[in-house]
Amino acid sequence: MSEADAPVAEALQVFVFAAAHPRAALFAIDDALARSTGELAALRLKPVGRIVETTLTLRGLSVAAAQAMADRLAAQVGVQSLRLEHLRGRP
Repeated sequence: MSEADAPVAEALQVFVFAAAHPRAALFAIDDALARSTGELAALRLKPVGRIVETTLTLRGLSVAAAQAMADRLAAQVGVQSLRLEHLRGRP
């Protein structure tokens, strides 16, 4: 197993994306979580003008799994942009 494939327990993956409306954001989240082995750490939906800014934070994903999830989220109907951040805790 390569380093990119190994889950990092103390790491958080933060997916920030814009969606056309809350239903699109929730559908994208539901689809992503159904295929994930990560643990939900936080979820926030914030209306910003005509879009919804969504912040989805997961724990326990490998870098490769997080990137695959980001690709799936970005491909969902209604998702307009996505940023993925990898946050690491102290050992």
